[in-house]
Amino acid sequence: MPERTARHAARLLGIALLVITVAVGIGLGTYWINDARQSERNSVGDTSPTDRLSVIATVEKVDPAQYTATVRVWAVPRGAFTADDGETANRDIRLLSSGFNDGTLTIRKGRRIAAQAIPVELHRGEITHYPFDRYAADMYFSAVSDGKNIPLDVVVENNDPFFTMRATADSDAVEPGLQLQLRRSIGTLIMAGLMFTVMWALALSVAAAAIVIGRNRLGLVWPALAWMAATLFALAAFRGTAPGSPPIGSVFDYTAFLWAEAIVVCSLTYVVVRGVLQEWPKGSR
Repeated sequence: MPERTARHAARLLGIALLVITVAVGIGLGTYWINDARQSERNSVGDTSPTDRLSVIATVEKVDPAQYTATVRVWAVPRGAFTADDGETANRDIRLLSSGFNDGTLTIRKGRRIAAQAIPVELHRGEITHYPFDRYAADMYFSAVSDGKNIPLDVVVENNDPFFTMRATADSDAVEPGLQLQLRRSIGTLIMAGLMFTVMWALALSVAAAAIVIGRNRLGLVWPALAWMAATLFALAAFRGTAPGSPPIGSVFDYTAFLWAEAIVVCSLTYVVVRGVLQEWPKGSR
């Protein structure tokens, strides 16, 4: 008997270790896929000229609520436009983009070059479609020095963990740019799906408990009532942890959160009404 129990315990331990190993493996695989998509770089423009301006644009934060993306722009003069390997420019250069507040970023002669954050407008997207919302943005640049356009190459990369980015290059000789497509990251979709499952699981658990209490005429079961009430408020707090802070009224709410809250409220009310009707006659005796 002890030997059988030991073998059974060892089997359960082996199964548990296997499940953990598989789960961790799937998680790491998903992480690496998501990381590969996050670190993808897209480039456009001609890099063959030695004398040119290189622009590195990094998407730092996508704000669907404001329909903007914050992009950090770093401009590096090369060849005849610098005397110290891109640390400073040896002449004034104007970098033009629709994203700049006044339309122009001026690189002053002899001044150390610093990155500048610019807002880029998003379009073709609705945050209420969360977590399936998608957005588009256009980033075009041109550079002018001494009244003449200079060769330009652009590299765009994404640094927002909540979004993945795909880019379509527009290889215009004067204004190279990219059309960006931004969508929720794999991690965000997995988290939203997990929250969807948890909300429905909690709501159905409360409903099942309410049915058992009502059918067995258990009356006012105070621990169960406390658990149901706590679940009601816990769901609201849990909803607030959704990645990306989606507003109330999104697809996520209409398919999970609002239904879960309604089911818990109805279950709690059902148990209270049945319990009061059952306990009231006892109190009047």
